[in-house]
This record gives sequence, C-alpha cells and structure tokens, in this order.
Amino acid sequence: MAALGVITLILLVFVLIFYAYLANYSERDVSFFLSVGLIMLVMNLCTNAGGTFGLAWLYLVIAVLFLGLGFAVDAHESVEFYKSIGPWLKATFSDAALLGWKALSLVVFPAGMVCFFVMYKDKPALARVCGKCGLWGLLLWAILLWAILGLAL
Repeated sequence: MAALGVITLILLVFVLIFYAYLANYSERDVSFFLSVGLIMLVMNLCTNAGGTFGLAWLYLVIAVLFLGLGFAVDAHESVEFYKSIGPWLKATFSDAALLGWKALSLVVFPAGMVCFFVMYKDKPALARVCGKCGLWGLLLWAILLWAILGLAL
C-alpha cells in the first residue's frame, strides 16, 4: 500500500505540471484543478505520513480523472502538452556541460543558489539556470524528505 501512496504522489505532481501548462497556454481557467491538485498533494503527503494508505486509492482515481478532464477542458492544448514532452527532454539532456550544472544545482540545491549569486555578473544565463534548478531542488528535497519521513515514521 505504501507503493500506491508514492505512485499517487508522483502522478499528482504530473497532474500539477499538466495543469500548469494548460494555465499558461490555454484560454480556459484551470485554477480549480490546480488548487485541488495542490490540496490533494498535501493531503497525500499527510496520509502517507499518517500511515492511512487506503485513501491513496481515492487520490489515484481523482488524479486519473483530472488527467482525463484535461482533454475536456482544452483538447488541443492537452495534445500539445504531450507532444512537447519529447522536445523538452531532448533540449534538457542534449547539452552535457549544462546538464552537469543543472544536476549539481538540483541535487545540491545550496550549491545552485550560490552559483546563481557568484555567476550572475559574468554568466547571467548560466546563473539563471543554476538558480532555477536550485529552487526546484529545494522543493524536490522538501517533498522527498516529507514523503520519506512520512513513510518511515
């Protein structure tokens, strides 16, 4: 049951990314789906921490339902989201030197934030990439820590 809680957590993060894309590129208002997705993400983390994994089925059903409703909200932009995943992966992982900076900044988020401030005058584009990855790393570490401690305790 703990595995279902973790799978649902990953699926809810994907749902949030999907609706964030729709919020930026669609004319439709998807704020309801974003807010409910955030609430479900926090509730999933809390129920995993509490050990009541039976609610993970509910989160799984709602996440799959929300992914299906995305096509009802805006079918064209939903298809464009799924089409954009391949080019995004190619652009992200094609530059080996930049990938190293991104990985360092994501995994060791304080290093990414320090790189942002150190490189800001000389290399502003690289500094922004390191800063963004550092902030995403902070968020990722917070969620992972919450999920791991919730499952372990």
